[in-house]
Amino acid sequence: MTFTVLTVCTGNICRSPAMERLLARAVADAPEVRVHSGGTFAHDGEDMQPPMKRRVAAAGAAVDDFVAEQVTAAMIEEADLILTATRVHVADLLDEVPQAAERTFTIRELGRLLEHVDAAQLDDAVGADASIADRFAAVVPLLDAARSSAGQAGRDDDVVDPYLLPESVYDESFAQISDPTEGLVELVRG
Repeated sequence: MTFTVLTVCTGNICRSPAMERLLARAVADAPEVRVHSGGTFAHDGEDMQPPMKRRVAAAGAAVDDFVAEQVTAAMIEEADLILTATRVHVADLLDEVPQAAERTFTIRELGRLLEHVDAAQLDDAVGADASIADRFAAVVPLLDAARSSAGQAGRDDDVVDPYLLPESVYDESFAQISDPTEGLVELVRG
């Protein structure tokens, strides 16, 4: 079984590449997990923006060979988990593929929902010895179910867009991405 994670932002040159590469680093030992990214208005063919690239590299993730690409309906349909930078991205994706709603979250919404899902629930759902891909697959419905008690995404669930802004905004954006990413990985890894 392959579990596919799709990360999405606008240009696919700042936020979604950071999500992609941080998650890919965390699951590098799990070839059954595929992580890739796209943009709703992608800067097709461009590299990750240098300020974000520096932060991703400093976190120990690979930054080589990144090429921005436009997100497609096929990418949305095949993804088992979709993480976006903002609620607008969620809306754009669901306009294209409405049936992706249960597996689509902003990265910060996911971080908030993680507070309502614990390792015991995940172990009960899939078993403590399950593969990383199986644990990812089991956590998605738990996160979706947590929405009923945690509430729908709000403005605080959006990641600030640092494109062409000062370094301090890149710092803020990267922190908004890296904290929930680490929480997800910690839960899935057990």
